[in-house]
Amino acid sequence: MIPPPFLDWAVWANLDRHRDVELILLKGHLFLEIFLASALSLRTSLTEPQIKSLSFSAKARALAEADAQLSKVMEHVRSLNKLRNKLAHEPFPDELQTELKIWSEQVLSSCSIQKHQKYTSRTKITQAIAALARKIYELSCNEPKAVSDSNQE
Repeated sequence: MIPPPFLDWAVWANLDRHRDVELILLKGHLFLEIFLASALSLRTSLTEPQIKSLSFSAKARALAEADAQLSKVMEHVRSLNKLRNKLAHEPFPDELQTELKIWSEQVLSSCSIQKHQKYTSRTKITQAIAALARKIYELSCNEPKAVSDSNQE
């Protein structure tokens, strides 16, 4: 298992080098999708092709259903996905920066994280995404892969 503080730092450092909040949102969304796919392969009996065919939202939903501990984390993940969808489908999304700030404050208040720098609106977003990635990783590594229904008979 990768030490969670290292993982947390790696995600944060990759996002923090960007100044554009929209780019941070898009890259952070991609990082989280990678962590969701990895967690699904560890926690469920879904195959790689099945996982790849799922949308971001479906991955978050499947993981929340597979693990009650991840349910609260997936609420934050789904909220971020709504903000990413707003960016993807509205050419000039009003209030996106404000909504991201509110979202990041909610995440940071519910997830412990090592603070890497002074908080600004932008750094709260980068650290909130890193906190979610860390939580998904930590919780997904806690239990063995689920047994498929065909193996239970």
